[in-house]
Amino acid sequence: MKKLITSLLLTVLCTAVYAQFTTAGNGTTYNIHTLAGIDGTGIVAFELAEGEPPTYQLSQSITIANGDKFVMDDGIYLLFDKNVTLTIEGDADFNLANGSTFDSALDGGETLGAALCIASETTTTIKNCYFYTVGLALMAEGAVNISHCDFINHDGSSAAALYFISAGAASTIENCHFEWCEKAAIGSAANASQPLTIRNCTFEMNSAANNNVPQINITAANPLTIEGCAIEGNPENTMVGGIGISNFMGYDANVTISGCTIKDNRYGIGLVGPAANIRIKDCTLLDNHYETNPMNGGSGISLYDPYLQTKAIIRGNHIEGSLWGVTIIGCQNVNLGCLNEGENYNPGGNVFKNNGNNGELYDLYNNSTLTVYAQNNTWNVSEQTEEQIESVIFHKHDNASLGEVIFMPAANTTGIKGITVDKKNDSIFDLQGRKTTATQKGIYIVNGKKVVR
Repeated sequence: MKKLITSLLLTVLCTAVYAQFTTAGNGTTYNIHTLAGIDGTGIVAFELAEGEPPTYQLSQSITIANGDKFVMDDGIYLLFDKNVTLTIEGDADFNLANGSTFDSALDGGETLGAALCIASETTTTIKNCYFYTVGLALMAEGAVNISHCDFINHDGSSAAALYFISAGAASTIENCHFEWCEKAAIGSAANASQPLTIRNCTFEMNSAANNNVPQINITAANPLTIEGCAIEGNPENTMVGGIGISNFMGYDANVTISGCTIKDNRYGIGLVGPAANIRIKDCTLLDNHYETNPMNGGSGISLYDPYLQTKAIIRGNHIEGSLWGVTIIGCQNVNLGCLNEGENYNPGGNVFKNNGNNGELYDLYNNSTLTVYAQNNTWNVSEQTEEQIESVIFHKHDNASLGEVIFMPAANTTGIKGITVDKKNDSIFDLQGRKTTATQKGIYIVNGKKVVR
């Protein structure tokens, strides 16, 4: 049944409505050069001057059937006519040393569709492939590992330049560049919970059509990891977020976003739905405030889960220049720093600077009934005192129907008042000023000094 559904989806989403050529599925290996020599494929080979890369044009769609194999030619240009697709249902190999380019054969801006579609049951490597205007769609049951590829000026004929139509085995995207794509750079269908790692990629000015679509627009998965990426928006596009992760189908999810720099978007990171376990750590979020109405967005980090299932740990991030630093709506447990021993321990270490709107500062807005721990952070106040920090946090203190934020001690403070230290006896106090003999991992006051053990 799954293969039948996949076949039907391929017909609708990955193939043209015009004439097409399908291989026999008898174990033959093909490339573009050999296909060009077969009658009926509709591939045109151009005669170019010496030194120019071999160039081919696809005038009709081609499907490499399950049972056959396709090996992409290295160092060529492959041009696509309108609504023409190269679909690989058999084994696929795009592991190139020198690099090949996929581009439109059209002079105008006509819709192309997904030019390359991978639907293999085995692992596919795609390396050193350069996509201009055209896109890549994935329906593979096997893993797809993509590296050192460019996706530039995708025409928006599909939901993303790199689009997961259905979910397959755990895949990776690393050291790739996405720029000026009309819709999302990387996207997935709402019912495609694709295990995925996106690592060391760069994103610039994507969702150029300025619709309500973030540059990375994917469904939560287990696992989903985004690390070491740089995501830069266009300040003129006030509808475009940085990273958007949704979970409308309620999938089991385990999401980590770490070491990313996200700047100049409508918002930085937005999570919608019961996205189970979330970790956001060591990220820099700058000036993600290009939202014309603060009531509609503009957060550095936004967590929205009306189903009360999301558990989030946020630590070591720098959040600056947002309309709202961190916004919490719903969720089951959100932890921005907890110095208590045990499974909830989180060193915090988040830094907030210049987050606010309409003349008010908002580092953390707890629009939920949760008790939120947010200890050992640096807040946007001149002194890290309880009185001053209270002015940049919105919670139970401001609205009795909301949950409390426990934010003391803040970074570089002990939160202890009036403790008499018995130096002679080498006394040890916890951060609540209670004398203790604890030797477990944590932060203590020993002889009047803060000590990390």
